[in-house]
Amino acid sequence: MTVIENITVEDFKEYFNRDFPYLPVYNQESIYTTGDIVYSAPYFYESLIDDNQQPLTDTDSWKKVAGNTTDYILDSDITKAFGQARINFNEELFGDIHTITVAYLWLTAFYLVIDIQASTSGLASSFQGFTSSKSVGDVSESYSIPQWMMNSPIFGYYYNNAYGRKYLSLLAPYCVGNVIYSIGGTTLG
Repeated sequence: MTVIENITVEDFKEYFNRDFPYLPVYNQESIYTTGDIVYSAPYFYESLIDDNQQPLTDTDSWKKVAGNTTDYILDSDITKAFGQARINFNEELFGDIHTITVAYLWLTAFYLVIDIQASTSGLASSFQGFTSSKSVGDVSESYSIPQWMMNSPIFGYYYNNAYGRKYLSLLAPYCVGNVIYSIGGTTLG
């Protein structure tokens, strides 16, 4: 069994715990505070009290609220991205289990973002090109993109979002090697 076959949706959520709005599935073992929103199919609920450990049926502690699961990242979205990442991931390029895991998670996040962007734009989705520099207010971002990667039909696609660029930064050292030529002969006739 390969390393990536053992990586779970929970591993992804733990590694990217601040990056994505995951569906807040109700856990009866958790403690909720006033205003917390949870999901228990097919409804969303809001906690009306602090230190809430009451069941969702307790109307003094919870109320049903409007919500849409498509506003969140679902486990099925992550599983779909795992499948796509698996197609383009070569464990043999990376050394140890930790490095394999980290690189695979970044590649999965890349595909997750691509899928979410495509689903929100539907038929109007299109390639926007690579970001070289962008500013919003006092915040700016820029990327120094090696020309050979930008021109590459394989690597260029990963510059569509920050997760792909991070994956390439992890992959690049394993794609560079030295070639040494030496003059010699052979004893084969």
